[in-house]
Amino acid sequence: MFVRRGLPLRWRIAVLTGLAVAALSLVASVTTYFVVGQTLRRDLQARLRSDAVQVARIYNEGTPGSLQDALTAGSVFLQIYDQQGQFTAGTGPFRDAASSSIGFSPPALYELGSVGNWRGELGGRRVQAALVPFQFGFIAVVAQTAFITEALRQLARALFITASVLVGLSALAGYLVAFFSMRPLAYLARLAARLGPDNLEPIGYEGPRDEVAQLALVLNDLVSRLKDASDAQRSFLAETSHELRTPLTSLQGFLERASRNAYPGVKRDLDDAKRISQTMSRLVADLLQLSRGELVREIVPHLLDPFEDILRPVAEEYPGVQVAGQPGETLVGDPERLRQLVRNLTANAVRACADPAQVSLHLIRLNPDLVIEVRDTGPGIPEAMLPRIFEKFYKGAGGGAGLGLAIAKQIAEAHGGTLTVKSKLDYGTTFRLTLPDIDTEES
Repeated sequence: MFVRRGLPLRWRIAVLTGLAVAALSLVASVTTYFVVGQTLRRDLQARLRSDAVQVARIYNEGTPGSLQDALTAGSVFLQIYDQQGQFTAGTGPFRDAASSSIGFSPPALYELGSVGNWRGELGGRRVQAALVPFQFGFIAVVAQTAFITEALRQLARALFITASVLVGLSALAGYLVAFFSMRPLAYLARLAARLGPDNLEPIGYEGPRDEVAQLALVLNDLVSRLKDASDAQRSFLAETSHELRTPLTSLQGFLERASRNAYPGVKRDLDDAKRISQTMSRLVADLLQLSRGELVREIVPHLLDPFEDILRPVAEEYPGVQVAGQPGETLVGDPERLRQLVRNLTANAVRACADPAQVSLHLIRLNPDLVIEVRDTGPGIPEAMLPRIFEKFYKGAGGGAGLGLAIAKQIAEAHGGTLTVKSKLDYGTTFRLTLPDIDTEES
């Protein structure tokens, strides 16, 4: 199974939460910035218009009163234009006609009604103005907008700091929320990790009826189906083993009687047939043990030469398989069981390669142990399958009942040895059986 690398789920949730809050903060900050700016400018313009009307009323009606009392917009300045729109006079920094004149069309201003708005630069300063006609021409009430720009700059700085803090807090909050939200999933994963071929009991999840509980129900349904399939498989193997034991026992009896009465030339063939039937009987007994969940422990130890008593007889059963090593090594073990082990490995290798010539058996002295290797140059075993190939009933790409390698591993352990595998796709597979030397066993 291909697993894509990346951040853990809880970190992804934290990052996505932070990004979402960052995006919302950006939208909110930009909206706030423009709304506040527009509000300040609109409020200033409204006050300028009100002031312009009051100033025009004072000039038109000759109403007693101070101009300062009529001005409410703060630091404002006045400009007077004649009826043709030519600059006449001004106050403050806007008294220079060359740089402080507002360009406007008097007829257009009359058409607007009583008050006109203007925004732009005067004397290099950003300003807003309200223009109103009076009996001698036009009056412009002008205010600088530098304070609005400064206020918006400070607002932008405050919004940036606030948004940064919110993003950091949201990432932390997102991680904590993800952590506590995923605790039921992590607990469910720990319960599921305890499941195995010999433990297919339902997961005892206790929690609210939410999505995690639904996942637990799905897993329990899957476990139930796996258990039913495993029980059916075990039952089939047990019944098959029982059915085979009786004819095999009868076959051995017939072969034993025929061997006693046979001519010398036929006796050897009958003895070989009797040996094969005994091997089949032990294999059936192993299948029966494994179907019951029992281990292969029964061994009959002999002093043997692994090259002559194990490797060569197995190689003769598969013409074309090469044998490497030297006779003369000594080992204490059950020759039938060890041949069964090597035969299982060799049969798998020949089946994978479809050519016995690509399979070789090696006997290696690796002090203080003896090593038997079954090598092939076949397609190899996928890395994801390697940790499970010795499990009972686990079927690889080659099919079978999933018992051959499980039996082989148990035979190795019954002899005090180990069975390991190394494989690389397109480069072949090597099974290594390591057995203790006689001197090692005695010590």
